[in-house]
Amino acid sequence: MYWKRISYHKKLFIVLTIVSSLPVLLLGTIAYKKSSDTLMRQTEQELQVIAGQLITAIEKQISDFDRFSILPYYLTEAFTIFNQPYIPEKEWGSAELNAEKQLIRLMSAYPSINTSIKGMVLYGNNGGISGYQLSGSSSINRSYDVTKEAWYQEAIEKRGGFVVSGVHEVRQFDGQAFTAVTVSRMLLDERMRPLAIIALHISPDFIEKIISSSQLRDTAVTVVDADNQLIYASDEQIADHLLERPPRVGVDGVWTADSKLGDQNVKYSGVVRQNKYLGWTIYMGKNQDVILQGSSTIRQYTIAIAIVLMIASAVVSWMLANSLSRPISRLIRSMRNVEKGKFEVLEAPTRYDEIGQLHLSYVRMVKRVNELIHSIAEKERQKRKAELYALRVRIQPHFLYNTLNSIRMLAILQQSPQIAKLIHSLNRLLQSYMKLNDELMPLSEELELLRDYGQLMDLRYTNTFAVEWDVPEELLDAGIPAMLLQPILENAIFHGSMGLNRILLITVKVRLREDGNTLCIEIIDNGIGISEEQIALLLDQREDDASHIGINNVNDRIRLWFGREYGLEVQRQEPGTAVRMTIPYKSVTRGN
Repeated sequence: MYWKRISYHKKLFIVLTIVSSLPVLLLGTIAYKKSSDTLMRQTEQELQVIAGQLITAIEKQISDFDRFSILPYYLTEAFTIFNQPYIPEKEWGSAELNAEKQLIRLMSAYPSINTSIKGMVLYGNNGGISGYQLSGSSSINRSYDVTKEAWYQEAIEKRGGFVVSGVHEVRQFDGQAFTAVTVSRMLLDERMRPLAIIALHISPDFIEKIISSSQLRDTAVTVVDADNQLIYASDEQIADHLLERPPRVGVDGVWTADSKLGDQNVKYSGVVRQNKYLGWTIYMGKNQDVILQGSSTIRQYTIAIAIVLMIASAVVSWMLANSLSRPISRLIRSMRNVEKGKFEVLEAPTRYDEIGQLHLSYVRMVKRVNELIHSIAEKERQKRKAELYALRVRIQPHFLYNTLNSIRMLAILQQSPQIAKLIHSLNRLLQSYMKLNDELMPLSEELELLRDYGQLMDLRYTNTFAVEWDVPEELLDAGIPAMLLQPILENAIFHGSMGLNRILLITVKVRLREDGNTLCIEIIDNGIGISEEQIALLLDQREDDASHIGINNVNDRIRLWFGREYGLEVQRQEPGTAVRMTIPYKSVTRGN
């Protein structure tokens, strides 16, 4: 519904702007999408290579620890204390002390070989335990049961195989526990009998050293063991996300995770690599904003170009819509003026397209309609003038016949000064009749002529009728066509007094209806009355019927003047007849 109420100009502008902007936005979106996908694929490939190199470096480091765990095989004399039943330290002899010294010398050499080794412990199969810690006390906490450790049990199961644990707390030494990755294996004698289990406790920092040496900036690295236990994490939030919802490693091994960089939410995307030798999994990812930095530049340029093109297309669309809608708006304004009766002819069109042809056809149509209306108005005016002239011609013989007959009868009866008065009134009526035209005259002048006519009729019908006047002073300036009331008064005198043995009372009453726009004039008599059949004939006389031509003439003149909603109404009363005339009220200047 809202779209229907929008102007054609706005609709055209919106449609053109959208249509012209869509290709730009579509191309920009496709370009950004393609560049983003390309950068993501390239980054994933690079991360796969880097992750492979990193896991290889970790594997190489762990393999070094694997070689370190077999060094005790080259110092067989150091293991003599494990070939014999367990002897408490207090009961050791020189042989046990020399063996212990060699073991301590061996274990203390390990940290110098690799600084990531934080400690070493030998668990003899006979129950003896020897250990060395790089920092802190090297005293063994014999109350701690190491046999419950998973790596210890796995080393027993593998019987000489290499075992790598995840990160855990080492509690074998007296003092504070520390976090480490334990590599271990079971040492066997020449008869393949269990001799001892060697455990190297390695700081997880060796992974960070490898990553630091690789100069992996803006890269998040997470390493977990086979049990999905965290070994190393450069970003704890990403590590928590990966540990809570481990991604399914597919063909490409791609993962995404959310993190925070300061107060901003950051989304990381990366790859997954697994190492079968260690059983570890490495997650390596980068900030997507960093990955798509080049694509963001393309997006910014695309947005800038799209905005410029949209503005340009909007301007062009506005100009085009304006050029199309402006002539249509002029036609609409002209049509509204034509609806109001104002036939304003537009200028000739300056364009020759379809709108120009429509404009030209409309201009021709308005000119033609204007000419037809003026022609019809002129014909109606001439017709009205001719009809009024014909009506005056029809009034003249009828009126003059009655008047002259009165003068003739008076002259026959007697010679009297009243003849002069009669002739004077006749002259005034003739002068008024000769001035009969298309202009309205004040009601006051019409009533004066009606009084003169009443005097003439009183000379003819002596002591037959009497006239009463009920006319408000404020209505005397009402406009009325000339000689409109005389036929009604004549009809009341002639027909109302016929066969009446008393004086006929005629009342002329003027009033304004409640709407304030309609003037009502009534001529009421208390004579013998009129039947309904006579009323119907009175207002519907044929042209060759002259018996009541005066009443019919008045009704026709009113309708010619003011329209068919006005006219005469004849009503039977008890006793008498009432003739009611309605015309629109319009004030005119007296004396004109």
